[in-house]
Amino acid sequence: MRILVRIILFFGGLVAALMLIGAGFWLWAFWGTKPDTSGQVRVAGLSGDVTIVRDEHGVPHIFGETEADVFFGLGYAHAQDRFFQMDMMRRYVQGRLSEALGERTVRVDARNRIRGYPNVAAAAVANMDAETLAAAEAYTAGVNARLARGTPSPEYRVMMFNPSTWMFRPEEWRLVDTASVVVYMADSLAAGEDSEMSRRRLEEILMPDQLAEFLPEYPDWAPTMLQAEDYAERAATPADNGLPANEVQPDVDEGSNAWVLSGEHTASGAPLLANDPHLSLSAPGIWYFAHLALPDGHVVGATVAGAPLVVLGRNDVSAWGFTNTGFDVIDLQVFERGELEIAERTEMIPVRGGDPVELTIRQSPIGPLLDPDYFAIDAYGDVDVVLQSTALDMSNDVAGVAYRIMKSRSWEQFVEAGRGYTAPMQNMHYAHIDGTTGYTTAGLVPLRDGNGRWTGYIPYDELPRVRNPVSGRVASGNNRIAPDNYAHPTPGEYAIFRAVRINEQLDLTARHDLDSYETLQMDVLSAQAARLIPAIAASEPQTVEGQRARDLLADWDGSMPVYSNEALIYALWYRAFARALYGDELGEDFPRFIGRREGLVDNVLVGGETRWCDDVTTPAAENCAVTVGVALDAAMATGIAQFGPDIDNWSWGSAHAAVFDHPVFTGMPLLDGMFTVRQPVGGDGSTVNVAVYPMRGDSFDVFHGPSLRAIYDMSDLDASRFMHAPGQSGHPWSGHYRDLAPMWAAGENFEMRTDWTPENAPEGSNTLVLRPGN
Repeated sequence: MRILVRIILFFGGLVAALMLIGAGFWLWAFWGTKPDTSGQVRVAGLSGDVTIVRDEHGVPHIFGETEADVFFGLGYAHAQDRFFQMDMMRRYVQGRLSEALGERTVRVDARNRIRGYPNVAAAAVANMDAETLAAAEAYTAGVNARLARGTPSPEYRVMMFNPSTWMFRPEEWRLVDTASVVVYMADSLAAGEDSEMSRRRLEEILMPDQLAEFLPEYPDWAPTMLQAEDYAERAATPADNGLPANEVQPDVDEGSNAWVLSGEHTASGAPLLANDPHLSLSAPGIWYFAHLALPDGHVVGATVAGAPLVVLGRNDVSAWGFTNTGFDVIDLQVFERGELEIAERTEMIPVRGGDPVELTIRQSPIGPLLDPDYFAIDAYGDVDVVLQSTALDMSNDVAGVAYRIMKSRSWEQFVEAGRGYTAPMQNMHYAHIDGTTGYTTAGLVPLRDGNGRWTGYIPYDELPRVRNPVSGRVASGNNRIAPDNYAHPTPGEYAIFRAVRINEQLDLTARHDLDSYETLQMDVLSAQAARLIPAIAASEPQTVEGQRARDLLADWDGSMPVYSNEALIYALWYRAFARALYGDELGEDFPRFIGRREGLVDNVLVGGETRWCDDVTTPAAENCAVTVGVALDAAMATGIAQFGPDIDNWSWGSAHAAVFDHPVFTGMPLLDGMFTVRQPVGGDGSTVNVAVYPMRGDSFDVFHGPSLRAIYDMSDLDASRFMHAPGQSGHPWSGHYRDLAPMWAAGENFEMRTDWTPENAPEGSNTLVLRPGN
């Protein structure tokens, strides 16, 4: 009996010891890496005290006597809250992820080394002017001051459990790392590479007339961002280069919104500007809000951890918001073997836990040759395929442009600040307290000859631009930008229905205010669905469930809030209709090309291109009423299998959640729940409050949505409203890791005011003082 008791006590003690060790590890890994947000810290590299006051939402308000000290403070705060994210971004661009994460990222590293991103980042450092360089150097010193105090993120300690990532430690920050973050943004927003490959394959599957319908041009009934009246005095006939003047495709649901109204359309009599850029959702998110109290004025808005720049925001006199232009700025150029002069070099990709991978990179005068081992270019045959991209231009001065925009004090300075910008090509909406509103673009837009070869770029002073438009409005939902009387071709990919809805809602109110802007940013009524409802109402489903779905949608207005069961039925139908509509034509390639296909679907069900409704695999000639009904029957069968037979209890939010993925730990047992953030949301890829889910598969998880929302009030800039998600901090044990996600989903917001000092900071703030010294 004593032996048994001793055994029990032994194993009980062993279990207790293991539990204590485990608890100690988690405390060491997580609690030990939480940022210190209050107190005083001595750091090297400062000329005077820097005060970082984090408000109740974790937003740092940074005060210092010199500009360099303020940027140092921003670097310190970024490293406190977001260093692992910064590390992953720089490694992605530099082709060094596999050093940290092992062989699973070798393909990513190889592709970015072949593209030449590390060289672009190095060139970006060399291109910095003196002021931008000084800001970047001070910022870098601030990052490294935090690193000198120990591990800044729990990921480094958690990854010690994995033998392949053992001893993975943070490295010091360098200027080229800041430049890499800028290149990362260009990579995420540049358009053209995937579309080129997809079109090549579609040309093999579809007849030319089918391809023209499958990839239709932007509809003439949909709005352009700029109006012909604003180009009347400078109207020109687009140059004949053998290409369609507006070879555009309405196939984009991933984008951004922005609109600006002049004072004649606002309640205050001063301009209002709204911006909500749509990006891939992640934990932490791409943006980090900050207020920089610089000696020559305040700058407030969204920074990207890794760079000392307020990319989207406002200063004391103006505000700016960006959306992606959608211009085609990437081509895959095809050459016969031997036609180009090629230089080769060999690089080694270090792989943690494995052998290094040797990579041969072939470079032509216009861009890198794509290696079929890493790029899906088999459809091009036995030729050299060259990637030509504005994102690879070595004159990249995007960091300097962002710095000069922050400092601009007038429309003229704002426009001039963009000179030297390369990529990503952006729509830039502008408002000033003097009443000026405007729109400009910055970046390189290729000019092409009849063979698609690049002959140069649209001159900067001839890019789409307008100051104080006649209508008093510039509204962007990633729709087509230029009117027909613009002098240059602008091929690209543009969305349709968000811009339609934005303009409709702006028309409904004579005098807009912050609240009406906020309501529009959160709008979840699909203008696309509203146009398709008559076709659904006229359909011929064969099952009882399909008929009930038809009847429910026939009385629906197209609104997609989280509580709607009609929204879920519609989403199930839209996915099933894609297969019924073009799955027969595409065959085994259908999974690759399934998408929202807004233009195609609208042209078929509203515009009368009904031949697509016929199932070419059957002898009968199906009409659209039959095909829409077949999709309703299939959708309801799928929905009942997934969500149960009680349709009244279905809700869009139960199936449709925004998922903020962690770059490493999402999907891993135990860690997923700690690092991944999920939040039910309404809307879909066509709504103003966009929420893009994959068309392929069974999941409706949202992977792309509003990365931030901002509304800038020129009558009182401190009353401007902001929100992003999931939170300011990248540390999962911080109260600011996921606190903003429910607020973001509900349409709430907060102010980032500049009318207080560290001495009278709002209640709930935490103050950290950095002091010079070792």
